[in-house]
Amino acid sequence: MILSIIIVNYNVSDYLRQCLKSVYNSKGIDNFEVIVVDNFSHDNSVEMVKSEYPNVNIIRNNKNYGF
Repeated sequence: MILSIIIVNYNVSDYLRQCLKSVYNSKGIDNFEVIVVDNFSHDNSVEMVKSEYPNVNIIRNNKNYGF
């Protein structure tokens, strides 16, 4: 693995979708992983990631820990 991209999320499903789309459309680095840390979102962010980006690793917190 050359690069790990870690995205912290809290109730911003639309922005998260745009961010992931941008990451996967970028050129130059092929050997990377994406990790989404979700801070107990209630907007279906986790479900969206699981269905649209199944290769993304998700860490789902049981409360909002912030950054």
